[in-house]
Amino acid sequence: MPPLQPLSAATDPPESPPPLVVVTVAYHSEAVLPALARDLARQRHRPQLWLLVDNSPLVAPLDLEPLRTASRPQTDPPANLTIRCLAGHEGDGFGVGCNRALNQLASEGWDGWVWLLNPDTRLPGGNELEQLGQQLAQLPQRSLVGTAVLDDHGGLEASGGWIDPGLAFRSRRLEATALAAGAPLAVDWLSGCSLALRPGAHKPPARFDPAFPLYYEDMDLCLRLSARGAPVLWLPQPSVRHHRGQGSSAGEPLRRRLSTISYLRFLRRHCPPWVLLLRTLRLLALTLLRLPLQPRRSLAVLQGIGPALGPDPIQP
Repeated sequence: MPPLQPLSAATDPPESPPPLVVVTVAYHSEAVLPALARDLARQRHRPQLWLLVDNSPLVAPLDLEPLRTASRPQTDPPANLTIRCLAGHEGDGFGVGCNRALNQLASEGWDGWVWLLNPDTRLPGGNELEQLGQQLAQLPQRSLVGTAVLDDHGGLEASGGWIDPGLAFRSRRLEATALAAGAPLAVDWLSGCSLALRPGAHKPPARFDPAFPLYYEDMDLCLRLSARGAPVLWLPQPSVRHHRGQGSSAGEPLRRRLSTISYLRFLRRHCPPWVLLLRTLRLLALTLLRLPLQPRRSLAVLQGIGPALGPDPIQP
């Protein structure tokens, strides 16, 4: 399949939605990806490319044929959905997988917008890419842009919010009333479940920090780029549906260990030292109390505390 054509913002009329590449990081996600393939195929404004990163290439390699079957042309005249797969490393996290895709796109000359979508998201309206593209055309190129993420019942998930200096550092989140907003809302962080950015508009190009193996990598990216002057904006429309927990089959002990590392590293990077101390002591106390009843879970958390509080990896 030919590589992407290089994109320059100056070549696109300002009123037209910019082309989008959709990136999805998959890890044992074969059960949910066909549904997303169907939704992407019936979008009025199709992505330039759907690039999937396979983070389980050895144990459960991703088969693109069911996705191509699910995305067969559903329009008149027919328009195929361009799908490509990029092999990752077994067990890589979300941020590392996204970085692999962004590096590949940059090597092919792509300088446009990229929409990161979880494998267990859905685009039921058929016009979500068009809506997003129209708004991106009016926003600063260095923006990080998140969309509303709705759960199975139509409720608003934690798709954006603000960071406070105290113990409840992430308690201020967007509420359902934000869905009625008529303009983008400025926030401190956005969910990586549905996040658009133009990586090449940032110097150095925007990348996730691999020090966060599971969770908090999206918050960290937003805070780092915001500190360099990038707007962090949340859109009430378009909205995506999220079937939480169905995008990956990672084992619970592994998930606990990696999420503990990310959690404590985030506190270490972005919160006052006393918050890190008190929250670490609380986590340790609860883990030791659960140890007799939940030994596997507790041991996984304990295995994550050490690396998180050890030497801090170099930030990108």
